This record gives sequence, structure tokens and C-alpha cells, in this order.
Amino acid sequence: MVRSREVGAEVGAEAIRGVARVMPWGAATRGRRTRVTTAPEIAPMTSPTTGECRLPFLNGGHGTAVDRLILAATAVGLAVLYALGALLPFSYLASPAAGAAFFPPAGLTLSILVLTPRSRWPLWLAAVAVAESFVDLTHGQSVAAALGFVLANTVEPLVGASLMCWYRGRHQLSLRPQLLNFVLCGLVIGPAIGAAIGATTATMFGDIPVSWSSIAGKWWLGDALGVLVVATPILEWARRRPHEPKVSRMELAILMIVATGVTLVPGLLWHHPMIYLVPLVLTWAALRGGPRTVAQVGVAVAFAADWVVITGRADAVMLPEASENLVMIQVFLAICLLGALMLGVEVVERQRSEYLARRAEAERAEAELRSVEQAAEERRRIGRETHDIVGNALNVMLLHAGAARRLVDDDPEGARRLLESIETIGRAAFVDLDAALRLTDRNGTSTEPGLNNAHYLIDVMRRVGVDVELTMSGEPRGITAELDSACYRIIQEALTNVAKHAPGAAVRVDVRFEECAVEISVVNGCTSVVAPAPVRPGRGLAGMRERVTRLGGTFDAGPVESGFAVRTTIPAGEAAL
Repeated sequence: MVRSREVGAEVGAEAIRGVARVMPWGAATRGRRTRVTTAPEIAPMTSPTTGECRLPFLNGGHGTAVDRLILAATAVGLAVLYALGALLPFSYLASPAAGAAFFPPAGLTLSILVLTPRSRWPLWLAAVAVAESFVDLTHGQSVAAALGFVLANTVEPLVGASLMCWYRGRHQLSLRPQLLNFVLCGLVIGPAIGAAIGATTATMFGDIPVSWSSIAGKWWLGDALGVLVVATPILEWARRRPHEPKVSRMELAILMIVATGVTLVPGLLWHHPMIYLVPLVLTWAALRGGPRTVAQVGVAVAFAADWVVITGRADAVMLPEASENLVMIQVFLAICLLGALMLGVEVVERQRSEYLARRAEAERAEAELRSVEQAAEERRRIGRETHDIVGNALNVMLLHAGAARRLVDDDPEGARRLLESIETIGRAAFVDLDAALRLTDRNGTSTEPGLNNAHYLIDVMRRVGVDVELTMSGEPRGITAELDSACYRIIQEALTNVAKHAPGAAVRVDVRFEECAVEISVVNGCTSVVAPAPVRPGRGLAGMRERVTRLGGTFDAGPVESGFAVRTTIPAGEAAL
């Protein structure tokens, strides 16, 4: 921030940043810079944490030399923009008739600190110090005064940005608390500290016929409104806004033109104020585009008001007394813009709530769909288990029953043993079925048979006349209950198919435990015995394939030179993850 200067007795009064009164421009004796504030909007809704850079061109990754060059160029650019902003009144008119409405460099400095990591803050503050010193010394300030103003204009953004980032880093804030954080830290506390240092410097090193409190108040007002005007759109631009409304460039341009027009037209054409239309334009901007659109339209309003004030046309906008107009314009615009920003925040929060409600509804519908799919999968699983347990048991029981019927006259004792076997197989099937059904109960525990029960299965098959040999090799590793049960059911189904479709054939079952897999091979030879029923497609092979596929394994079944083979490899241990 820069002060006005008088090469004479009046220099001190203008050395403060924003002057709320109209002051004559002495022909060659004064170079005056004033800065007061017009209040556009607020709301840097998302200040990053201190270790995050929200400016893409400063994220690095281009090589050490290039990254350093980019940082240096950014620092130089910051210094140039700061100096230009400090000299803004002179860009409007060579002889301004009143104080400027706000001080843009205050918002620029705060923004770059908030958007970059703390490790780069010394570089930005050094650039600001150089620019402030240059402007002050070239406008007649003493070295002591320049140093005091440098201190004020570096401590002010440092305190404001530090408090904003500190609070933001410790609280997950929604838009409303973020807005309050910005107002308290960026607009109140930081500028107040800068104003205290600046006013003290001005009273100590300048001949100022104004009280310390008056200087501090004008300084604070100019800086606070400068932060509102400049920092808000910059921080809004850097903020992610996935749920906010978006306006087209054409609509945004129209809003900015209308807002500028209702502020400038009275000062250019006639003395009939139209500034009361500004709240309507800002309200529409808030409803259409949220805080970001309000921020951009607010910039147009603020710079238009600044031009009106600097060129001495403030009486065409507010009251006939020019000394009152500047303050009235500043307060009016501050209230309008802050109100529009609060409305924009409420619009965004409402849209965010609606978005979250829609997402919750979509997630609920997706959960219902998943539950339907899970129920269908559970029905298929129960069907497979029922087929494997009941179907295989019934096939074996039918074979036993047929053999018992043929032996009942000639070998009653053999028939009795077969009937006892039928009873045993039936009871075992009921136990297995009960265990499978308990899997549907989340609190239930599974007692499904596994490879430890394979010898019992082999004994049952031998009783019905299947010549079967079982070989197990290797050491079991990472065998889960599901994998154990699947291996047992595959062997059971394969042997049942042999009993049904190749009675009398010799069968060899090989189970080999590898380091990361279980390999099963069931190979039966040829038979001359005719199957008791026509071979019809069933769920046996399809069920085995489904089990293996679900566990991420490979399945192959088909004729071989010596008969028929079922081979499968199922991953185990870490390979199954």
C-alpha cells in the first residue's frame, strides 16, 4: 500500500493510503497518492494448506533451472503489478480530484501468500518490499517513512494469510465458515495491524495535521476493500467448485457491463443516481453463478466506482457533499457485495445439498441393485450346493438301491449292507445340506466337507462299484474354507459323473498342492458297461466350471485317449488375492 505525499506542509495528510475527502492538486508541489476502498465481494472459499500450491505454473517439474526462472519471473511480475496497483489513481487521470476507493496491492499480496506454500512467502514479501520502497522513494517519502510503510505492507498480508491458513488447516470448513474466516483474518485483523504500523509511521516521520486514529481508519478501510476487490476473484478462481452453478461467458460479460453501466452512467451523463440498481445486478449474479460470478462482477463495480471517485463525480452517485460521498459509496458497495456473496454461498450450499441428496439416492438405488444381484447370486449358489449335495447323494443312493434290488433274493446280507449304506449316505447328505444352508445366515458357521473328507468320499464310491484311486501330494498352503470346499465338490461331482456315465471304469484322482495353487485331476478309463440311463446334459460340469471361475482358476473337461478327464488349477494363498 502506498501513501500520498506532499512536498510541503500538506504532504503528511495525504501520505495515508485512502483519503476520504476531495483535495486540490497543487500544480507542481504535490504528488499525491490516496487509497480508500470500495467494497466488492468476498469469499476465497478454499484456501489451500500451507504445503500446497494452487497456482499450476508454480508447481515445478520443469527442471531445477526452469523452476527457479519461473519463480524469479513470478516475483518480478508480482513487484510490477504491486507498483502499478499502488499508482492506480494516476492511471485514471493526471490530476485526480479525490481519493481512490481501494488499494489493489493489498488483495494481490494476500492472494499469492494464501495460494502458495509458506516456503515461498519470503520471496513474495521481498518482491512486495522492493516495489513498495520504489514507489515511496520516487514519490518523495523519506527513507525512514519508506521502511515503515514497507513493514506495514508486508506484515499485514503475512498476518492475514498466516491466520487464514492456520485456521483452515485445522478445520474442515464449509463455505459459510470459510467466508467468515476470510472476513475476520483477511479483511479485519491483517489490515488493522497494517493500519496501526502505517499510521504510526506517518505520524512519526511526516508533518500530518490529522490524528493517528483518522489515519489508521483510512488506511484500514483502503486495504480491507482492496482485499475484497482483488483477493476475492483470485481466490475464487483457484477454488474447486464441483457443485456450483456456472454461467456462460456471454452472460458474465452482460452482467459486468450492466453493473459497470449503472455505476458510471450517472457520473458521465446526468446527475440522477442509479447505483441502487447495483444490488439487483449482484443478486442476479449470485443466483446465476454463485460467489465466483459475484466476485467477477464486483471487480467491475469496484473499478467503476473508483473511477467515479477519483475523477470527482461521486456527487452524481450519492450525496451532494463530496467529502461524504466516498465513504458512503464504500459502505454501500461493501454491504451490497458482501450480501451478494453471502447469497451466493447459500446458493452453492443449497446446490451442494441437492447434489449430495441425489448422490445418496443414486447410492441407495445402486445398493438395492447390488442386493438384488447378491440375492440372485445367493440363489444360484444355493442351487449349486443343492445339486452337488442332494443330486450327487441321490445318484449314489440310486446306484445302491439298484444293486440292492438285484441282490435281495440271492444275497440278503449284501442287500442289507447296501440299504444301510443308502441310509448313511442320506444322513450325510442332510448334514451337508444343513451346513450349506447355514451359509445363508451371516451369523452361522460353515461345516462343509473339505479335502480332509475326500477319503470318506472315495470309500462311498467304492461301495457302489467305482474303482477309484486317490493320490495327494505336496503340502497345503493358504487353503481357505471356500477353496477347500470347492476342491471337495469338484472331486465329488467328477466321481458321480463317472458312476452315472461310465460305470465300471477305473478312476484316478490326483490332488497336488503347489506353492501357490491346488491342481486336481480326475481321469477315468473306458468302460464296456452300458450306462443305466441316457446321458443328458446336466449342471455337473457347468457347476464345477462356475466354482473354479469364481475362485480365479482354470477348468478343463473333455475326452482323452484313455477315457475322460477333468482337470482344474485353483490359485491359493497370496496368488488368490
